[in-house]
Amino acid sequence: MKVLDARGIACPRPVIMAKKAINDEKLLEIMVYVDNEIATQNLSKMGQQLGFISEVKMISDGNYEVVLKKSDNLECELMDLEDDSEYIVVISSDYMGRGDEDFSKKLLEGFIYALREQDVLPKFVVFYNTGIRLTTINTKTIEDLKFMELKGTTILSCGLCLDNYNLKEKLAVGEATNMYRICELQRMYKTVTPC
Repeated sequence: MKVLDARGIACPRPVIMAKKAINDEKLLEIMVYVDNEIATQNLSKMGQQLGFISEVKMISDGNYEVVLKKSDNLECELMDLEDDSEYIVVISSDYMGRGDEDFSKKLLEGFIYALREQDVLPKFVVFYNTGIRLTTINTKTIEDLKFMELKGTTILSCGLCLDNYNLKEKLAVGEATNMYRICELQRMYKTVTPC
């Protein structure tokens, strides 16, 4: 049985690590150690979506063991996207949702990391307003965006926004574009907007 130690690793990484191991190694059983109850729930949900039964055991205060076993009786709930299912992601802010600003920024960083780990990457990731901070000054997201760019995703940042926030010279990934092109892309493709 494959064993992963994901203690101390923030969401969504434990789920991504487990899913990647299951898919890459064609695993029928995997054990994952995590250090919070939410991670056990997320792993169990992912397992169920992939047709696995989950067993969760608390091994000590704040430490859990999640065992996922492939079941012949459960159908895989996840539908694979076809290769021609093109979509774009449009990000208008450097945080996700409403609430504590620092936490909201971490949520968006987690979203971008999860996005890079998808089986089908977006054709474009478009940034405007304060979202352009993710292509200029946020080193965590720049690394993930460069990874996607190497895999064929086009990264675009609003040129007017780069000028407005004095970040044109700091563009670290992708290229500048204009609002006409952003509007055109949103009209042409299925659009995901996480903010």
